[in-house]
Amino acid sequence: MKKIYLSVLILVFGFIGINNLQSYPYGAPAGYAGGPAESGTTCANPACHGGTATVATNSIISTDVPTEGYTGGNSYTITVTVNNGGRKGFEVSPQLADGTLAGTLTAGTDNTVVNGKYVTHTAAKISSPAVWTFTWKAPVSGTGPVDFYGAFANTKSTTRTQKLTVIEKSATGINENDYLSQLSLYPNPIIGKTLNLAFELKKNANVAIALVDLTGREVLNLENSYESMGSKNYNFNLPEVNNGIYFVQVRMNDSRISKKIWVNR
Repeated sequence: MKKIYLSVLILVFGFIGINNLQSYPYGAPAGYAGGPAESGTTCANPACHGGTATVATNSIISTDVPTEGYTGGNSYTITVTVNNGGRKGFEVSPQLADGTLAGTLTAGTDNTVVNGKYVTHTAAKISSPAVWTFTWKAPVSGTGPVDFYGAFANTKSTTRTQKLTVIEKSATGINENDYLSQLSLYPNPIIGKTLNLAFELKKNANVAIALVDLTGREVLNLENSYESMGSKNYNFNLPEVNNGIYFVQVRMNDSRISKKIWVNR
C-alpha cells in the first residue's frame, strides 16, 4: 500500500513539475519581455518554458511606423507574427534604455495589456503563422529611439527573443519653431524643487507650459497665459513628483515644443 501511495505522489508532483513548464495559454505574467526593465529575463526559465531562448533570425515584431520615424503622440499598429511550432504565445514591451515604458499600449484581438507595460496573448494559437496586432501610441516628441522587446514561444521548450528599434522623426530646430526660439531649462537633472525656463517668443501667443510623462500624460500644469513677444523667463516651484524622465512641454496656440528633463531628488 505504501508503494501505491508513493507512486501516486510521484505522479502528482511530476505532473505539477511538467505543468509549470507549460506555456501560459491565457497570457504571460508581466516581466518576461527580455528588456532592461526585466534585466533580460524572458519566458525561457524553469517557471515557464525552460530551455534557452534564441534570438530570432526572422522578423517577428513589425510596425507601420514610417522609415523616417514616429511622430510623438501618434498611434501606430504593432504586429507580432510567430511561425511554425505548436501552441504559440508572446510578450512585448516598448522601453527606453533605462527600462522606462515608452508610449501607451492598447490591446487588440486575442491579446491584453498587463501592468500597463506589457502586451501578451489571451489565448495560445496553433495556427501558423500566429498573428496578433495591438496599438502603440508614441511618447511625446523628443523621447528619441524606442526599443520593442519581445519573447515568443513556438512550443513548450522552444522560445525566441527579438528587439526592434524605432526611431523618432527628426525635427528641424528642435528648440525652435514659428513662435519660439532659444528654449533652455535648468537645472537638469532637477535635484531640488526649482525649475528655470527661458525662451524668446517671436510673436504674441497663448502660452501653456506643462510637465508631462513619457506617455504624454500631463503631470503638472505650470503656466497658462497670454504673452506678448519678447524674452520670457519662468521660475517654477515643483511639488513632489516621482523620480524619472519627463518632458517640459511649451504650447503656443497650435504649436508645441518639448524638452526632456530628469527628476532625481
